[in-house]
Amino acid sequence: MEVYDQSSSEGNEESVSKLRIQVNQILKRELIDYMPTIDEADQEPDISILEPFPRCNTYATFDKSMDISHSISISDMESMKFEASKDDSSLYLNSKSSTRSARVFNKQEASQFFKVIQKLNEELWEAIESDDFDDVKRLLNPSQPHHMIPQINAQGLNNWTALHIAASRGYKKICKLLLLCDDKPCIDARTSMNRTPLHLAVIQNHYKIVKLLLDFLAKIDLVDNDYNTALHYAANQGYENIVELLLKSSANPELRNIFGRTPADIALNYETILVFYKFYKEKNEDVPMTGYNRQVFFRTLRHNSREDQVNKLLLKSKIEPTQNDIKLFNERPKIQVASGVKKKAIVFKIPESKVGPKDFTATMQLGKGSFGSVYLVEKNDTKELFALKVLDKERIIQRRMERYAFTERNILLRLNHPFIVKLHYAFQTPEKLALVMDYCPNGDLGNILTREKILKEDVARFYISEIILGIQALHKEDILFRDLKPENILIEETGHIKITDFGLSKENMNSKKLTTSFCGSAAYFAPEMVKREGHTKSIDWYILGAILYEMLIGEPPYYHPTREILYKNIKSAPLKFKGSLSEEAKDLISKLLIRNPKKRLGASKSDAEEIKAHKFFESIDWGMMMLKQYPPPPFRNILRVPKKISLSKIYGILDENQMEEPKKIDGWSVLEC
Repeated sequence: MEVYDQSSSEGNEESVSKLRIQVNQILKRELIDYMPTIDEADQEPDISILEPFPRCNTYATFDKSMDISHSISISDMESMKFEASKDDSSLYLNSKSSTRSARVFNKQEASQFFKVIQKLNEELWEAIESDDFDDVKRLLNPSQPHHMIPQINAQGLNNWTALHIAASRGYKKICKLLLLCDDKPCIDARTSMNRTPLHLAVIQNHYKIVKLLLDFLAKIDLVDNDYNTALHYAANQGYENIVELLLKSSANPELRNIFGRTPADIALNYETILVFYKFYKEKNEDVPMTGYNRQVFFRTLRHNSREDQVNKLLLKSKIEPTQNDIKLFNERPKIQVASGVKKKAIVFKIPESKVGPKDFTATMQLGKGSFGSVYLVEKNDTKELFALKVLDKERIIQRRMERYAFTERNILLRLNHPFIVKLHYAFQTPEKLALVMDYCPNGDLGNILTREKILKEDVARFYISEIILGIQALHKEDILFRDLKPENILIEETGHIKITDFGLSKENMNSKKLTTSFCGSAAYFAPEMVKREGHTKSIDWYILGAILYEMLIGEPPYYHPTREILYKNIKSAPLKFKGSLSEEAKDLISKLLIRNPKKRLGASKSDAEEIKAHKFFESIDWGMMMLKQYPPPPFRNILRVPKKISLSKIYGILDENQMEEPKKIDGWSVLEC
C-alpha cells in the first residue's frame, strides 16, 4: 500500500461532504462476512444436515462522527482517524502507532487498507482454529508495521475474539501467546451471551486454560446472560477438578443464576458436590442451599428433573415471540376443506398386539430429537431393560416422513447382528409410533471422544473394527447407512459397540446404484455428497475414514467452522496429519478418504474385505472380533438415577375413543422379534 506525504497530494477541489459519502460507500462495500469458530449457543441441529456452526459477521465498527474536523473514526484495538483534505483526492490517517502524525490515502487506498485488515483478521482466526502456533506467532510479530498486524480484539457478530476461540478450543500455547502480546487482549471480553474466555474454557473442560486465564487475572465471578458464573458451569458439567480450582481461586459459591440456584445446587454428580462439602468443611460452614432438592443418596446425587423442566418452561413463557415465530405459526400447513362440505369423522380401529404401552415402565428419558424421544424402559413381566424410541405421528405425517420411520423399522427388523441394535417390539398408540430396542447403558462414541479428545491407535483399531463389521452387514443387505457418526455408535454394557439410528439409510442399494439425496452430518460429508453428484455404498467407507481420523487427530478431516470453507476443504484441500501416527494408520485413512468414490478403498465388489486386509488390521483376527473375543478398552460407566415417567407423558392419549380422528399407520406393529 503506497503511503505519501500530505504535501504530495493534489486534486480538484470538491465538497468535503461528497468525499465523506464516497468513503462511507467504500467502507460499506468492503465489509466481508465470516463465520464463528465455536458454537455460541446450544442449538438443536436439523434432522438431516448438521450445521457446523451458526453464521457470524466480523468487521471493524465504524463510528461516523459529525464534528467540525469532518473525521471518520474507526474504533478497534487502537484509535485510528480518517480526516478529509480540502480537495477530494486524499484522506489523512492519524494512528497512535504511526511513525508520522498523519498518513494520507486516496479513496482506493482506503478501500485496500480495510481489505488488508480484514484479511489479516481472517488469517489469524484460521491459524488459531487450525492450532497453527507458528502461523499465529508470525501474524502477531511485533516487528511488523503496526497496521499490518491483525486486530487481536476484533469481534464478530457474536462478539467472539481470538482469545475466545483459543480458550474454547483448549490451545494453551496460543492462549499464552495472545495474553503476552504487546497489544493486550481483553481477557474478560464478552460474547453476545456475555460469556468470557474463562466461561468457554470451563464449559469445554480445559483445566489448563482455566488455570492460565486465572494466572493472568481473569475476573472469576463475571456472569453471562443467564447469570451463570464459571463455577456454575463447572458444577453443572461435573468437572470437579475445575470446581476445586475455582473455589481455591476465591470464586464466590453463593452467587445465584437466573433460576436462583447456587453452583452447589446444580452440581451434576456426587463427586462434584463432595468438593463443595470439603470446601465449606474447611471453613467450618454449611454448604449454602436454596431449597432446591438435589439430594445425596449413598454415592449418587439425585436430581429434581421435574423442577428443572418447570423452571425452563417458566423462563420460556417470559420470552415474547418474535415476528418470525408469529409468521411461521400463521403460515403453518392447514387442512383445506371445500366450502359447504361437512367433514365426516373417520374412525380407525388400532389392532391389538402382544405388547403395548402398559407392558413397560419408563424410568428415564435418554434423549430427545425432532420427531420424538428415547426412554429407558423395563418390561414388567421379565424385568428386562430396553430403549424405547417414541415418534410423534402428527409430525411425521405432516412432514411426509413415514418412509423414513419405516426404513428404520425395516432395517432393524431384518438384521440380527452383534454390532447393530436389535429391534424387539414395535407398536403404535393413537398418537405415537414405538420401537423397543436394545439398551446400551454406557453412552456413545461421541461421549468418549468428548472426554478423551484423542484415542490411542489400539483403542481406535478396536472400535473401528467392530464398526466395519456392522457396516459390512448392512452392505450385504444392500443397505446404505449414510449417517455414520460418533453419536450413532452406542457403547453397550460390556463395552462393545452397537450401531443405531437408520432413519436416513437407503434400502435396495446394489454396488453400482446411485442415490442423490442430500443428507447426513456436514462435518463427515464425502466429496460426492457436497458436489451432489450422487453416491453409492462407498460413501460409508469415506465416513469411516473420517471417524478414524477424528479418533486419532481430535477433529474431523478438513474441518472448518465456516460451512462454505468446510465444503471447499472437503472438495480440494490437502489431507494433513497431526501428531505421531503410524504409517499404517496414515495410509488407511488416506485410502478411505480418496475423493474419487470409484478408487476409494472398499469401493470394489469385495467391499469391506478390501479394508479388512489392510496392514492397519494385521493384528486382528476377524473371526474373534465377530465373536466379541477381544476385550474392549476401559470405559467409564454412566450412572443414571431412575424416576418413573407416566404413560401419558410418553404416549399422550392412549384411548382412541378420546380422539376425534385417531391416526393409524398400517403395517407398523411387530408382535415379537
